[in-house]
Amino acid sequence: MDSFGRIAIFSDVHGNLEALQTVQKKIAEANVDRMICLGDTVGYGADPNTCLEGVRAASDFVLAGNHDWAVVGLEDLAYFNPIAREAVEWTARVISEENAALLRAYKPTREEGGCCYAHATPLNPAEWGYLFDPDEGSYALAYTNFAMCFVGHSHRAFVCSASRKTTLLREGSVRLADDDRYLVNVGSVGQPRDGDARAAFAVWDREKGNIELHRVSYDVAAAQAKILAAGLPPILAERIEVGM
Repeated sequence: MDSFGRIAIFSDVHGNLEALQTVQKKIAEANVDRMICLGDTVGYGADPNTCLEGVRAASDFVLAGNHDWAVVGLEDLAYFNPIAREAVEWTARVISEENAALLRAYKPTREEGGCCYAHATPLNPAEWGYLFDPDEGSYALAYTNFAMCFVGHSHRAFVCSASRKTTLLREGSVRLADDDRYLVNVGSVGQPRDGDARAAFAVWDREKGNIELHRVSYDVAAAQAKILAAGLPPILAERIEVGM
């Protein structure tokens, strides 16, 4: 076993500083050895620069999401709905040159020792396919050889297995079997869409052999006020209150 016994994995901060800071505090309390961000650090929320700087400082590595790439012109805005496109364009105007350079350098996937970390599905990750539920996750897992896959992108937290014997939604702990393979959607820090407005992240305890899906409440009202003050679409403030 390597030195990274406990790994915190999170994704889809989307410029929500209040959610990020709360999650990082909870991760610190969880006594992890490593932090990994699966992308979409920006888009939707009002604090893209501060979020990027905080994620970069704390994470062992950071992946690119489709919003990250869109902000720096690496993804076609035609694929975004009008609200997402407006948020991307706003973010592109306020992002610093240093942070834009970081976003250009980030990649959508990384493989390590039988484990795949990806923003979207591990099948053709740069095409940004969504995995919304355990059935879709198990299907994707069947077409890989990875023992573990961690993804984000759909903003819906779940754990599933290749055998389909394991299913967990939103929050809780799963014991990992040596003879099975797993896919974990870590959910979203900044804009959950699984009916639970609390920020999401996962902890992989490699020594104990389990996955924990965590949810934590944060100051939604403060994040909403910043979104509205920035002139971003009001629906972006509304949806973080309901988790949809």
